[in-house]
This record gives sequence, C-alpha cells and structure tokens, in this order.
Amino acid sequence: MQVITHRFGTVEHVEVDDADVYHFEPGLGGFERLHRYALVRDEDSPVEWLQSLEEPDVVFALIEPFLFHPEYGFELADRECVELGLERPQDAMVRCVLTLSSSVEEITANLLAPIVLNQATGRGRQVVLQDANLPLRFPVFEAVQMPLAA
Repeated sequence: MQVITHRFGTVEHVEVDDADVYHFEPGLGGFERLHRYALVRDEDSPVEWLQSLEEPDVVFALIEPFLFHPEYGFELADRECVELGLERPQDAMVRCVLTLSSSVEEITANLLAPIVLNQATGRGRQVVLQDANLPLRFPVFEAVQMPLAA
C-alpha cells in the first residue's frame, strides 16, 4: 500500500505492508478523529513512524522501549486486552512515542502511555498506565549511554 507522509517535512510516498496498518479506537489523545495508521519502518534506524492514513501531516516517532530500558514492563488490563482483541502475549507489539529534538541528548520517550499494537488483529491503542511510577519524558540518549552492569 502506498502511504503519503510528511515525516521529514516534505511529501514522501512510502510502501507499507497491509499487515502494518492499524485501527485505533479510540483515536490517539489529541487526534481522536483519526483512526487509521500505518507503521512505517526504516531498516537503518530503531525509530519507526506511526503515520495517519487520514491526515499526512500527522505522524508520530516511535521506538521499542526495550532497546533502551530493558526492564520496562507493565500489566495490560483485561479490558484493554479485550478491546485490542489480544489473546496471546506474543501478538502484542509495544512502542513508545518519542519527543524529538534537534539535539539528540534531548530526545525523550513517553513510558507512561505506550502504544500497544496487536499484530494479529490490526488494532492499536495508546494505553495510559495507571499507578505506574514511569516518566512521561524518559531521556533515551542518557539511557543508551549508560554502561551495562557486569
């Protein structure tokens, strides 16, 4: 499927597999009227793009949280699993929204409201974690630079 995106400020046409199209019900916070998104991947980067199929100007930078925060985890409420049609944990793909900056050191990830994508059903949802002691703005670069414990 051809997708139009403005992810880098200019009009770009990218090819996306139908399996990478997700329906969000409800829509993402602040974009409730938009429901169809494509996950645009770049094999040379860990950053993925959640591109609205209804509005080319609406695109979110995403990243897999386990790349920079290996112990990241949360329990998904039964209600959320039902709404996502999630029957098997391995069908869930978790991503966090990045806040980009011209300075790499200032890039942050929202660990408090991850995006959960069900690869089997094509449903997606942003989940606001309740009672979680996780930051809204987690410094990604700082986490990547920390040496691993021996």
